[in-house]
Amino acid sequence: MFLPENIDLAHSEKYSLSIRLTPNGFSFYFQSSDDPNVFHFQKTDLSNKLSYSDNIKKLIFDLGFFTHSFKKTTVIIVSPNYTLVPRQLFEAKKSKEIMDFNFHDMSGIKLHDSSVNKDYSVVFNMDEEVHSFLSRHLINPEFKHHSAPLLNVFNTYTHHECRKQSFVCFHDGFVSVFCYFEDKLLSANTFHCDNKPDTTYYLASIWEKLSLDQTKDTLYLSGDIDSYLTVVNDLKILIKNVERINMEPKTTLTKEQLDSLPTDVIAALCV
Repeated sequence: MFLPENIDLAHSEKYSLSIRLTPNGFSFYFQSSDDPNVFHFQKTDLSNKLSYSDNIKKLIFDLGFFTHSFKKTTVIIVSPNYTLVPRQLFEAKKSKEIMDFNFHDMSGIKLHDSSVNKDYSVVFNMDEEVHSFLSRHLINPEFKHHSAPLLNVFNTYTHHECRKQSFVCFHDGFVSVFCYFEDKLLSANTFHCDNKPDTTYYLASIWEKLSLDQTKDTLYLSGDIDSYLTVVNDLKILIKNVERINMEPKTTLTKEQLDSLPTDVIAALCV
């Protein structure tokens, strides 16, 4: 595996490792909070000849270095199955009960991510066998949901606004949508976007349901916009104020990386 010259895994304790799991993919990246020039991202497709859990196990064993002792190890789960709970009402022991109430017959282990500013905890699920395997073979991993860094960054755009805003992120065959009134979160959803006309309809229906004004409120776009230009162009016909969101990561990234990295990864690098 190719690594930049400024990453030496013989001194892995200097770096943070993040593993990003999607339903059909596996990626990881290294960074250093002490050196903004240290960053490496790599993506790997999963084999259709192996089960999801066997794919993960094979990658962990084949690449070998994941079991090193890093400054911090994070596993990010990209999934549409999650719910946000106000922090003052949240109890970790009720994560399973919350997920079972919102998603009937949902398999997997129920987890929570409390890294979303001070207001919410994200309750989500992941494959139980994969969770057990990674918990055993990684050193003190933290399990996070992809929505958390997005919410943290999008929330910073809302304090100076006096109207409603909608933040749409295209990624991994999904669309994540977060709507605010001033700095108050109105809704958070992630859904499959295989069918582009359906995607446009769903986004428009969110605006209608939450009474966003198509002439006065703002739609902020991020993520894999180029793959959804048909949807974006349709939205620009429906909504007057459509803008691309520009993030400012603390890690030094090339233009190519800014254009290609998942938005939740860039958002995590802004903290």
